[in-house]
Amino acid sequence: MLASLSYGADCLCGWRLKEENALYTHRLLEDFGQYPDVTSVLNNPTAAKFNRDWMIYDWRNVEIKDNSLVLRQRGYSADDLRAYRPVSIAAIQSRTLDMLHGTYRIVFKLEGSHGGACAGFFWYHDDRSEIDVEIVTAGNSLVNNTINYTLHPSLAQDGSPIPSATVSRPLNQFGYNPETFHEYRFDCDPVRGVDYYVDGKLMHTNDNNIPTAGGNLQVKLWADGNKWWSGTPSTTDVFMTIKSIVVYYNTSGPDVEWEKTCRAAGGPSKRTICSIK
Repeated sequence: MLASLSYGADCLCGWRLKEENALYTHRLLEDFGQYPDVTSVLNNPTAAKFNRDWMIYDWRNVEIKDNSLVLRQRGYSADDLRAYRPVSIAAIQSRTLDMLHGTYRIVFKLEGSHGGACAGFFWYHDDRSEIDVEIVTAGNSLVNNTINYTLHPSLAQDGSPIPSATVSRPLNQFGYNPETFHEYRFDCDPVRGVDYYVDGKLMHTNDNNIPTAGGNLQVKLWADGNKWWSGTPSTTDVFMTIKSIVVYYNTSGPDVEWEKTCRAAGGPSKRTICSIK
């Protein structure tokens, strides 16, 4: 299932999410089928739009191949472990820093692990305001082979766990395979809270600590040896292959430019607002 893309109107007054009747004024869209293969994405003119929208870490582990963005976590050997070498990982994060309420969607698959890796899709303001969807591969961590939905903070000031801040579900519980493409999504609403979906099916809702300040979107493939989360890093290369990223959102501050554009288009109407689902 690919993330829903909206066409058919000029969208100058935004996008309306049918099921929630929420209106969003901005869109961040990456359909990687529109790019040629690019081995080195950083500063490559054929990926100019991608570089305008995203920052890349580590650039050596990020490429566009076969109509997908591919993040790689490099295999970690026994020698690496004995020498306490850092794990070579990959991440991207949006340059936009004022994203707030919206619907955030990604289509990816996770392959190649023989040991620990964590594929994360998350909105981030700071460690006390963060929305996560994370898949932890089979390995020796305490949450291995799970999908996790978190609304930070997950710990109280005294260090005790906050009930339901993190919900872990075994990957095999729902009969789907993370090595095939799925759409992972979270919707952040100022009243309802955060709804988490897989392939359009509601999996979890959390209405505690709903974000009120802007942040950015991040995608990360990583491991650090922490037994509480990623576990011992995979000895083989791990690949997070991303087909699309689509976000419809509102900003955290005044939106003067959008108001001006919408007014010039004649104001909100069926012609100027696109419908999404």
